Amino acid sequence: MIIDAHSHVWSTDVLQYPWQPILAHVPPPTIDAPLEMLLADMDRAGVDRAVLVQPSVYGWDNRYLMTCLAAWPRRFVGICLIDPRSARPHEDLARWCGPDGCKGLRFNLIRQGDASWLASEERRPLFEAVTALRLSLSFHMDIDQAPVIATLAARYPSTPFIVDYLGASIHDRSDAGAFLDLLAARKNVYFKLLCVAEDARTPYPFSDIIPFYSAVLERFGAARTMFGSDYPGVGTVCSYEDSVRWGANFPGLTSGERNLLMGGTAARILGIAIM
Repeated sequence: MIIDAHSHVWSTDVLQYPWQPILAHVPPPTIDAPLEMLLADMDRAGVDRAVLVQPSVYGWDNRYLMTCLAAWPRRFVGICLIDPRSARPHEDLARWCGPDGCKGLRFNLIRQGDASWLASEERRPLFEAVTALRLSLSFHMDIDQAPVIATLAARYPSTPFIVDYLGASIHDRSDAGAFLDLLAARKNVYFKLLCVAEDARTPYPFSDIIPFYSAVLERFGAARTMFGSDYPGVGTVCSYEDSVRWGANFPGLTSGERNLLMGGTAARILGIAIM
């Protein structure tokens, strides 16, 4: 079974689902990416399941994501957004992460500077609610924020912490290894191997982004790493089928490791039923 652990969709109906962007550097999209388009691409590429990550352009309004999950519960699981500074995190999570809701929560920390506030006492109710609901935590972050994430992972060892994306500049960071070591030392930290084709400066199969992800796999292993297409952004550079092949053919893996990378790890960590 192939699981795409990182994809985004949004509705073409901006009246029913208006844009509410929360990241200044991510404007409302100019391309279409409705669920039906992703489903068709998944079928052509032989992808069985996908993780829908709430796009930041919808902010804390996860309604379209929930509509997608309700329509196709056997094909998708969701990762939602809530305001991490909310005074009512239990209520927010109960709304979006009920029995048929999302499997986890994402924090958009990238380009936000110091993230130490996330480990403050004021945020403890949020993490306690996440732990009680057995959710995962995903991070769209800068590598310099790794010490805070490692501290939180140590504080909440039963919660899976998943590094989604570290920005395009990570491929030029000579000091990335030390931060990866810090994260890998926490056994409940996992990593997504994203086909970030838009970040590549070389044509498919994007040889310049291979070294960083090879360093990730060296430290985390396939049992703590999961493939994600970064749909639909990847489609501006290569086809969805090519992005899946990029993951499936990532160099240096055994057949067992490929099975973990392309579905096994995501199924285990996110509670995705094997069909």
